[in-house]
Amino acid sequence: MRFAIAGLLMLLCLCAYGQLRSEALEWEHEYTVDVLPTEAGWGGSEGENTRAELTDEGLRIVDEGTEHTQLRCYGRSWGARPERGGIVEATVRAVSCSGRSASSILVADGVHEDCLTFYPDRVELNNSGLSYEMDTTDGFHTYQIRIAGINIEVWVDGELAIDGWGEFLHEAHQGRRTVTFGSITSPDTGEAYWKGVRYMSWIIPVEPYEDAEHVVIYRKAGVYACFPSLYRLEDGRLWTRFGTRVWRSHIDNTGGSSGAISSDGGYTWELTDEMFTDPRRVREDGTVITPHARGWIYVPEEQLPEIKERGRKWMHAREGTIAYLGDPRVRIEPPDGEAKLIELDSPLPGGSMGYHLSSAFLHEGDLWMTAIYCFEADGRMGVWAIRSEDNGETWEVVEVAPPMGEIEFGEAAICANGRGEIACMMRSGHGGKYNSYQCFSSDGGRTWSPPMDSGIWGYPSNLLLLEDGRMLCTYGYRRDAMGVRAVLSEDGGHTWDHENEIVLRADGQGNGGDNGYPISMQLQDGHVFTIYYINDEENVTHIAGTNWMPPPASEAADDEGAGE
Repeated sequence: MRFAIAGLLMLLCLCAYGQLRSEALEWEHEYTVDVLPTEAGWGGSEGENTRAELTDEGLRIVDEGTEHTQLRCYGRSWGARPERGGIVEATVRAVSCSGRSASSILVADGVHEDCLTFYPDRVELNNSGLSYEMDTTDGFHTYQIRIAGINIEVWVDGELAIDGWGEFLHEAHQGRRTVTFGSITSPDTGEAYWKGVRYMSWIIPVEPYEDAEHVVIYRKAGVYACFPSLYRLEDGRLWTRFGTRVWRSHIDNTGGSSGAISSDGGYTWELTDEMFTDPRRVREDGTVITPHARGWIYVPEEQLPEIKERGRKWMHAREGTIAYLGDPRVRIEPPDGEAKLIELDSPLPGGSMGYHLSSAFLHEGDLWMTAIYCFEADGRMGVWAIRSEDNGETWEVVEVAPPMGEIEFGEAAICANGRGEIACMMRSGHGGKYNSYQCFSSDGGRTWSPPMDSGIWGYPSNLLLLEDGRMLCTYGYRRDAMGVRAVLSEDGGHTWDHENEIVLRADGQGNGGDNGYPISMQLQDGHVFTIYYINDEENVTHIAGTNWMPPPASEAADDEGAGE
């Protein structure tokens, strides 16, 4: 805290007296336009009718598109927070700009955000409306945006141009913390040349967990490897499937998937095309049961009017194709005979999605259950469960956590906590500020307690009951020191040891959305293997894992034991 306060005071003092000089700063990241931004660790939105090219003058970004998704911008997560502040500097020559955010820099600190737009005759902060008249097209100018608390300043070529003290108030979209440059809007057009972009923030160092060994499972330049599953086969081997997409997209699944298998507890992996069945999904008679939400259904764009009329959530997947959400269903595959599907109705009109089955699935005796999240027509999310208590013969969809005021819920992990309860940990949005919320069921998932803030910032989560009776929650961490973290609970997940948060990875780069989705599994020797995907300095999103030993339980936890 002293470090954070000192950094803020220094920023405030230097801003006030105009003494902040670029050569005196230790930049956190510098992009020098010797390669395209996506080759330097920046996430890209590269829509149709837009382009970026390296020229003798610098990086030329052109946006001639005015339709949905037609924008061209590049972003990275950074460490700025209101209590610490940050500085972004760019050297730019504007050519044209038809409207707000068409040629611009967006800065967001997780609470507030604003966008500096380069019009030919002025620069303007979109959200505060403050502007400075100048010719942005007559040559390259160096622009510096300084933020701290609710204050924002814009400096041009070393001179204060916009004094926005008390004007940095606009809420950051979905709590994002980012530096993004280029054409950040679909309706408007723009063109500009960029010679460089760099930024710094006062980051509080974090200590990675000492007893952690990392392994790369799949990494290939040009492939967006994402969303790994994790299963333990009957012979003890670990198996994973993951996406191998050609585009950095959570919707466009072009590229398919791949798999890998480990025979030594996750230390080494071999790629495999062989498919296996999760032993948890096999009934005593050999029937394989898979309750799930169908998720994205890909159809020609001509069907969009019908999809809209049904109120389904939809998105553009790729040229000529849209994706919309389907309904919950259960696939039943007997060992001898034809597989059948039990179709269920989505509890909300927007449709349903599943969070990978490794995290959201529970089978104990005659109880089968998986968590899904469903969408209202306006896009708000809530969590439900597909449930059977007669060994998969009949199924129902039960409410777990519908949207609650400004807070919505999605991507839920479920786990029996060893105390007669089922715990559910959910990603929150909007009013939840991306804290993980949790609720509990003591009647086998029929009814659930009201969602409560767990105090964990991070998402999505995975829950695991350890052999010693403690619960482990691992989760993606998508702000400064991005990576994967974990906390432990000694009371079945009702409270968590936040003071001893375990930092498994803190070296994630680029866009925070390309990081996380961890799944953990405890091995016979007590170690935990955690799988996830993460983005590196070369902007390659890849599948990785960490093998680590949890810290010992407290004496109180030892006394309670795991068998309660």
